[in-house]
Amino acid sequence: MFKSLLFTLGILPMTALAFQVGAWVGGPGQYPQPTQENVQAFQDLQGTHIDLISYFALFDMNDWNATEEFANVAKDNGSTLVVTWMANGYNAQDLVDGKADEYIREYAKGVKGYGEEIWLRPLHEANGDWYDWGVGKADAGNTDANVAEAFRHIVKIFKEEGVTNVKWVWTTNASNAGKGSTLTGNYPGDEYVDYISIDGYNWGKCQSWSSWQTFSQVFKKSYDALAKINKPLFIAEISSSELGGNKAEWITDMFEHFATDFSRVFAVMWFSQSKEDNEGDWALNTSQAAVDAWKAGIAKMKAIDNTALKPAGRASNSSFRLQDGKLYMQTGKALKASVVQFDYQGRVLWQSPVQHFSAGVHAIDAPKASTRSLFKLSVKR
Repeated sequence: MFKSLLFTLGILPMTALAFQVGAWVGGPGQYPQPTQENVQAFQDLQGTHIDLISYFALFDMNDWNATEEFANVAKDNGSTLVVTWMANGYNAQDLVDGKADEYIREYAKGVKGYGEEIWLRPLHEANGDWYDWGVGKADAGNTDANVAEAFRHIVKIFKEEGVTNVKWVWTTNASNAGKGSTLTGNYPGDEYVDYISIDGYNWGKCQSWSSWQTFSQVFKKSYDALAKINKPLFIAEISSSELGGNKAEWITDMFEHFATDFSRVFAVMWFSQSKEDNEGDWALNTSQAAVDAWKAGIAKMKAIDNTALKPAGRASNSSFRLQDGKLYMQTGKALKASVVQFDYQGRVLWQSPVQHFSAGVHAIDAPKASTRSLFKLSVKR
């Protein structure tokens, strides 16, 4: 398992959480939106602030003006808007050929004018067979290669427009569906991605074809594959059915994995909306036990971060310092660990591969840190 130890570089106290909690907040009606009322209702439900707010925007149907309403909700709440940007009506080659360029460019101009940071995740779940850009969708003409190029094409338009307030999120589904689909084959490259993420659900027995799966059964293969990419990783959509097992225990088990063998995960976003007619009972509050398990899990992650402020155990005599553009780590014992850098709001900026450190001083090639940068040492036992 991993034990996280935090060290602050600079003059600011470490008061923010490294682990972030987000959600598609759901709400009444068939097509709920993350309005201020729905956001507050979810915060009241979980008993704490929501860091990341999910919103779904469709190409051509939802321009930046439509998105900005919810970006402002997130801003006023002190949260970050995470936009799942869906290119409905376009396959990957359409995007590469520029058929959506006018819409994308106008959206980019709107984002630039807005100025506040938002996260965009276009072409999500491309390793499935249900979206127009999905590699597994029959006869759609999508391949790993042209999906990756379509993602790059979108990012390039934003760069041409001088947009600097976007974090680009590349998302894979937890499992492949359809011929030719792979977990990481459509990854567009480090230059075009800030964060990587996974979407996954435990369908339980809510469908004729589904069965109960543990958290690890849903996510392990995709997590292992994406953990090889040196980018901050989070779960952008997750939920569990109540049918076929114990949802509360499933949530408890999920947080246990976040604290141990899924330690790369820096945020989780619950998809809190029930869709009884065609999907599943995804809402968080399908039972009080599920809500209580979610609250306890958040508290657990907070406790891990808070206790990490004081180095203890195997790294009690370890320390960090910046000198001549290098990050130096000194440890009195041999460690197998990964170094994570994040900002004062708890957003992961960079993470090193897991490596062995002998006792002594080690120079690490980390990105340039400001006075507001924090470093976490994740020690593998």
